[in-house]
Amino acid sequence: MSKYFPQPKTIKINSDVELIAFQCQDTVVQLASIPPGATFELHRHPESQIGMQIAGRLEININGTKEILEPLKQVYVAGSNVLHGSINPFQETALAFDVKRITNSKEAEEAILEVLPTQYKFTGFDCQSVVGPWFDIFITKIPPKGIIPIRQSASETMGIVLNGKLAIAVAEQQQKLEYGSVYYAPTDVFYGGYNFSDEIVSLIEILIKNRSVLSAKDTLYNTAFTAS
Repeated sequence: MSKYFPQPKTIKINSDVELIAFQCQDTVVQLASIPPGATFELHRHPESQIGMQIAGRLEININGTKEILEPLKQVYVAGSNVLHGSINPFQETALAFDVKRITNSKEAEEAILEVLPTQYKFTGFDCQSVVGPWFDIFITKIPPKGIIPIRQSASETMGIVLNGKLAIAVAEQQQKLEYGSVYYAPTDVFYGGYNFSDEIVSLIEILIKNRSVLSAKDTLYNTAFTAS
């Protein structure tokens, strides 16, 4: 079993919904398929939680404030012990991910954060991002044969491939990933990727903020990526 490519665990929430959960050290990444009419009852827990729609829409309720989440447009943030829940009132199945971990963030947490265009500084690929109190999220479109340079980050990083397949290398391990899998790169471990397909592949990366601003401490590592 690899800590860099964690194995999924199925968790049944209720009669309507099952989650696929991945344990990445102190962080849990969950993928959910939410059918029409399915409900997550209001609940709270010590962990902070964030989430985003991948496909379809969902009505999120955070401490009594309701918002419709659109695919890849917003991130919801529910702090430690904040009541939150959701319902799918629409006629299409929704796909979503969420991330849970204990945080020591002292910043005020906005319930809904907007996804904004940005530039992936390592490659120049089309990218969108969200800056949160204890996390950053990047959604990157990787063109056919595009390379994500091997680099070393001051952050813990988790990645979710949304379509197609993407070769990911973390430390000495490499796998070809598709939706339903997650990779995990701990702090100061070298990692990168390669799109060996003929289609644009979308990748979500969740970066956990640690001691300082992550982008100031990220460094490139000049090495060749194995495309096989």
